[in-house]
Amino acid sequence: MPTITVRPSGIEFAAVPGQTIMAAGEAAGYRWPTICGGNGECLVCHVEVLEHPEHLAQADAAEAQAIRGLSGDRGARGRHVRLACQAAVEGDVVVLKRGVRPGKPRREREEGG
Repeated sequence: MPTITVRPSGIEFAAVPGQTIMAAGEAAGYRWPTICGGNGECLVCHVEVLEHPEHLAQADAAEAQAIRGLSGDRGARGRHVRLACQAAVEGDVVVLKRGVRPGKPRREREEGG
C-alpha cells in the first residue's frame, strides 16, 4: 500500500490505491484541515507535493481550475499543488501541510465513538 508522509510533522499513513490523500489521512485517524468537508470547493485542504507528484492521479478539470491560483509564482506555494480531497494516491508521496492533527478515525466518528 502507498505511504503518505506529511511534513513538517512527519506524520505517515497508508493509503489504498485510488484513495484521496485526505480520505486516507482521516481513515488513519487524522483530522485534515477543511471547511467544505472534502468537496473540492474551499481549497483549505491543499497540499504542496514535495516528492513524487507522479504518484498521484492526474487532476481532473475542476481540480486543475481550482488550484490554478494556488501554484507557482502567483500562489507562492511551489510548483506541485493539489487538493488533498481530490488527489488520488497511486504510490508513495510526500506532501507539505500544516494543521494535520490526530483525531478519531472516520469509522469511530461515524459510529458515534
